[in-house]
Amino acid sequence: MLKEPVVESKPIEISAEELALRCQEGCLESFEQLVGQFEQRIVNFLNKMVNSRQDAEDLTQDTFVKAYKNIHRFNPKYKFTTWLFTIAKRMAMNHYRSVKTTVELTSEKEIDERDPSVALEEKDQAEGLWDKAKRLLKPNQYDALWLRYGEGFSIREAAKVMQTNELRVRVLLHRARNKLAKHLTGNQIQQWQECPKQRKGILVVW
Repeated sequence: MLKEPVVESKPIEISAEELALRCQEGCLESFEQLVGQFEQRIVNFLNKMVNSRQDAEDLTQDTFVKAYKNIHRFNPKYKFTTWLFTIAKRMAMNHYRSVKTTVELTSEKEIDERDPSVALEEKDQAEGLWDKAKRLLKPNQYDALWLRYGEGFSIREAAKVMQTNELRVRVLLHRARNKLAKHLTGNQIQQWQECPKQRKGILVVW
């Protein structure tokens, strides 16, 4: 008698919004899963804003503490990611008011299975372009650019994080792209467009 093949069931993925709702019901484990999902993204986002890895990590901890204390205020009609990044943005703004840092940007550490020399070259190119954007653009222009193309947020989501309207974000992006176009060479534009890691990069949408 033939045995029926055993079909392995895939684990059900739980959305961030569902995890947040479970947190509201008192599930600490669900919040720990949210931390695991978003901690590195928040660190990198804050690092881009405050120019200090150590400060970014400290602010990330503060962000999650505040999120946990205010989880009852989360509205499941909206994306949890947007809500969390809004808290992180406010933490960064409070940090700006208390101290100005000059530590050079550091980038997200990732596991890359490609040729190490190729991966390193692309990483350096991407970092150099974002670093140039940081120097050339006004803070709100850079923030809009990073949220839209670094994090892949929609215009609406970026507007919520920045606490402004969609039109304002579009204007900031337009001005940022125009300014960068005047300072980037054709070779730099090509490098950014060809870099797989930067499919969300600034110049892809030009």
